[in-house]
Amino acid sequence: MGLGKALGFSLLAYIGLNFLFVIISETISGDLNTLFSDITSDPLIILLIFFGPIISVPSSAIFGLYTQISFGIFDASLIQTIGLIVTPFVAAIVAGRTGGSKGASFGGWMIACLIGSSAIGVLVFINPSTLLYYGIVVSIPIMLLIAFSISAAINGIFYGAFALLFTKTEMY
Repeated sequence: MGLGKALGFSLLAYIGLNFLFVIISETISGDLNTLFSDITSDPLIILLIFFGPIISVPSSAIFGLYTQISFGIFDASLIQTIGLIVTPFVAAIVAGRTGGSKGASFGGWMIACLIGSSAIGVLVFINPSTLLYYGIVVSIPIMLLIAFSISAAINGIFYGAFALLFTKTEMY
């Protein structure tokens, strides 16, 4: 029961926060109408909006945030980079708080990461041109699928530690 709750609520928090950060960054950049016209022309972009950040490893997101702040880049890309860090962090905390045990909390977050990378991996085979929205060129689909899975595992382990820290049960 705890694994299902952790999975469901972390997936819901992850999808909701990703959508929120995309809407905020597109509003700041003034491209919100372009986003919705892209969604109407290619509805699979919704999968990229919901699960796209799972293919970014935490180290590149943190380094990107550091670089943008160092160079004084305060625009929509900064909001997107903050979203790459905050969204999985909050979703992992939600998984930790809703999971009944440490294993359920960590497992719920890890499965949510794997579901997200699988959703993006399906796009590699169904409609590779959709991935061009994020600038991902598909040359060898199976290699890209493996890279997405490794990225999801790294995100799952890194942010899964926070899910373990915020679990209700205590380690005695």
